[in-house]
Amino acid sequence: MSKFLVREIEIHERDSWDEFVARSRQGTLFHTSGWCESLVRATPGSRGVIVGCYEGHELAGGCVFLERERFGVRTAVTPLLTPYSGFVLDRPVSEKFSDNTSRAHAILESLCDYLVERYPYVNLCLAPQLEDIRPLQQAGFRISPRFTYYLNLRLSAEEHWRRFDGSVRRQIKKAERQEWEISSRLPLEIAYELFAGNFIRRGEACPVSRDLFVAAVEHRGVALLREIRAVWDGNRLAGFVVLLGFARTLYYAIAAHDPEYLPQGVSSLLVWEILKSHSGVEWDTFDFVGANIPSIARFKENFNPRLQLYFQVEYYGSSLLKLGKEILDRIQISPR
Repeated sequence: MSKFLVREIEIHERDSWDEFVARSRQGTLFHTSGWCESLVRATPGSRGVIVGCYEGHELAGGCVFLERERFGVRTAVTPLLTPYSGFVLDRPVSEKFSDNTSRAHAILESLCDYLVERYPYVNLCLAPQLEDIRPLQQAGFRISPRFTYYLNLRLSAEEHWRRFDGSVRRQIKKAERQEWEISSRLPLEIAYELFAGNFIRRGEACPVSRDLFVAAVEHRGVALLREIRAVWDGNRLAGFVVLLGFARTLYYAIAAHDPEYLPQGVSSLLVWEILKSHSGVEWDTFDFVGANIPSIARFKENFNPRLQLYFQVEYYGSSLLKLGKEILDRIQISPR
């Protein structure tokens, strides 16, 4: 019998959960109760769920996800505009690797049992720091590798500049000659139109509603930093980045650019402005939040980042459900 008790955390326990996330190696801003609540309010028909795995009265692990019903099936998924969700574990409690591994596996096994008993379909993007996912594999989850890029913010801005590909430096210099205005001013209607346009130009419907976009952009919660960098050419928005910081990591959370300004280096300029402000100060890592779309990955790799692996995990309660999901993916126009 497992020594762990798994249950949903209660409202009065959310502060304790957020403290646990902040000290967990896998914990990100996107695992916090504030992020979960803000996105749920903007996602009709859904419920944000935080499950705690307790050892006695103390949290030993947990899992965060969005619960929603699809075609009569209760599902547990990673929300839109959320790069990471799913499992977090506490810090190692022993000096022995084998003891810590066994304990981490037992926590994950308890959480997996809880999920598969209640949700016929699970789809979670895990934090990169959750590296040993063998218990999920043994529980029948399908494992898919995903990738993001990291930059080392302990380096100075000058060191980053030297490491950039020559094409990035040329793009930045070209953009700086334009003498655009860089500010935190970001009218949400204009920003959302620019963001949605990225999908429309590819012949897709934007999967993110305006309300969800606003909730993510305006999120404050427990973030240690929320910063907007917007480039203006007169009264025209050329591009913007919403930057979120938590636990010594900065996240390139939301970004969009006017395609007419891309040849003039607006996207490279915004990244450079962020690095000039935050390199060598108090942050450890800049997470580009994704390297899975080839065209976007090519842009990011020119900043000489480090490739970081993480995992997307899926669970199907039946082969029929799996077949239905595969058919739906093939006919669905807009991505999740």
